[in-house]
Parts: sequence; C-alpha cells; structure tokens
Amino acid sequence: MSDGDEEADETPRRFRTLRPNPFREVLPWIVVGVGVIQAVRGGIDLAHGGGPGTMVIGIGLAVLGIVLFVINRWQARRGL
Repeated sequence: MSDGDEEADETPRRFRTLRPNPFREVLPWIVVGVGVIQAVRGGIDLAHGGGPGTMVIGIGLAVLGIVLFVINRWQARRGL
C-alpha cells in the first residue's frame, strides 16, 4: 500500500514539499503596490494639512510586502 522509505521519514507528508500557490507568489507584489499607493495618498494628504497615519500605514505595507517576497524566495530556494 505504501512504500517503506516513506514510513522511514518521520516528517509528515504535508510538510515535505511546498506546492506552487499563485497567491503566495502574487500577494507580496499586491501588498507592495497597495502600500506605495497608500504612502503617496498619505503624502498628498499630509501636504494639505492631514495626519501622517495613511503614509505610515502605506510604508509599513510596502515593507511587509518586500519581507514576504524575500521569505518566499528563501523558501523556494530551500525547496520548502
């Protein structure tokens, strides 16, 4: 029913390989794009007397998207 070498590996089957997932590949770029748009809107609003909240959130989203992209590339290189 199952191979003997598969039973020898103690790692659960669901953790052995990371299957391709379009959301994992595209989502960091979407987050960076939304972050840049929010940062620009926040900068324009700040120039017209608004608060810096939108700009800070936009910068945070852009940084989060870049970090997610780096982590995804690291996982792909490791074969996870």
